[in-house]
Parts: sequence; C-alpha cells; structure tokens
Amino acid sequence: MNLEELKKCKYGLTHNGTFHADDVFSTAFVKILNPNIQIIRASSVPKDFVGLVYDIGDGLFDHHGLSDYRNNQIPYAAFGKLWRNFAPQVYDDYIVEAIDKKFISLLDLSDNTGSKDSLCIAISALNPNNNSSGDKEFSEAVRIASIFLTKLIEQEKNIFLEELKVQKAYEESQNKEIIILDDHLHFTNLLPKTKAIYVIFPSKRGGYSAQGVPINSDTVELKKPFPKKWLTSLPDYLTFCHKNRFLISADSLDKIVYACNIALKEVEK
Repeated sequence: MNLEELKKCKYGLTHNGTFHADDVFSTAFVKILNPNIQIIRASSVPKDFVGLVYDIGDGLFDHHGLSDYRNNQIPYAAFGKLWRNFAPQVYDDYIVEAIDKKFISLLDLSDNTGSKDSLCIAISALNPNNNSSGDKEFSEAVRIASIFLTKLIEQEKNIFLEELKVQKAYEESQNKEIIILDDHLHFTNLLPKTKAIYVIFPSKRGGYSAQGVPINSDTVELKKPFPKKWLTSLPDYLTFCHKNRFLISADSLDKIVYACNIALKEVEK
C-alpha cells in the first residue's frame, strides 16, 4: 500500500482488548496521514474487510509472525513497519531516520521483547481497570500520542535546519576546535564527526556558555571535558562549571573563548 492508497482508505483495523504504545502510536501516525480514516478495533480481521490492517492479521503491518529486523537487530513492530513504508513518502530521509532511531525503534523493541520503556508503561497505564472495551481510553491515548508524534516530527525538522547552520559555522570557523554559534543550536549529529571540541553560544540567562562535543551522536561521553579543577576552584573569568564538566558559562564572549582555549591545553592528572 502506498500513501495515496492510504489516504483513500475509509477504514483501518487493529486489535481490540488491551492496547499498547505500538497500536496507539500506529493509529496516531495513520490518522496524521489520513485524518478521516475510521479505526475499528476487533479480535480478528473480517474476510470482507477493505482497508488498512495493522498489528493484527499477520499481514504487511503485523509483527506477530516471523520477525523483521533493522540493521541494528532491533525488530520491527507495527509502528516501525508503518513508518518504514509511509514516512519516506512524506518526510525527508533525515526525519525518517532520526525519528526511527531516537523514538520508534525503542517502542518497537519494548513491544517485541517486553523491555522496559517509560513511554510504553505510561501508555499502558491508560487502559481501563474494568471489563469495558477500552475503546474510549484507546481514543484518548491516540489523541495524546498524536501530540507527541507531531511535536517530535516538528522538532526533528528544526534540528535538521539548525544543523545546516552549524555546518556553515564550522566551515567558516578559522579555529576548527572551538566553534562559535549565534544561537544555541543542535550540533550533536554533526560536530562529533569533525575536529570540534567545544561549542560556544549566547546563554539565555545572559552572557555566553560553552559545551563539550561528544565523541559520537549516541553518547554523552565528551571528546574533552572541561578541567576537573574548575569544580572546586572556579576561575575568575567563569561564572559557572557544571558538575559533569560538559558546560561552562561566562559573562562575555572573550572570557568564554579564553576559557575554552585554556581547557584545550589542560592535561588531566
């Protein structure tokens, strides 16, 4: 099924009973793509059903038969299969990959393996505590999920645009180890792959801040944390040093640049 076919669907069908993050977010995504689709929850797929079927029925968008794995060996659930099929027809590759990596794959892993995930636990808590169908609660869960998913997509679009600005700043910077930005922009997808060690930007609290660049986009481990001695003896040119040594602040650009240059030369004992 392609996007145009989905947009023409009058009905979608998923399983009834207890709902989980997988069928809830699958439904939220489907309704983002086709706001007019009517979702039916049932224990099986009627033989004469015409429409989109997911998380039930052992079809293209079910995952209860043979497992289908990503390159990182995280298995697909219904949400991941729907996203893989339809998202590339709507969003840029960056958005498709980022949302799957940061968000959907974690929900898919939980649904397939039972691994603990805070959002999955929260969604499951919305199920009724009685013998009712849960359809009303399911609709409310989908409404909440739609807000999350819409905001996540908007966020990733903004991150993509911010990283383009960071790329430009890096290319134009004479000092490739200390990058100065005009604003606090997302940089952790790009700068770990470069020579950059520290990033400077205006602080929303006034003055300037600097952050250490992580060794890669999947960790908080820094290429070079700020000096440990600054935790117990803060230099007079700084106003703050975070206890985890990833962030410092100063009241002027000159002072924060000076601090970063000192940090670059510092050798930890």
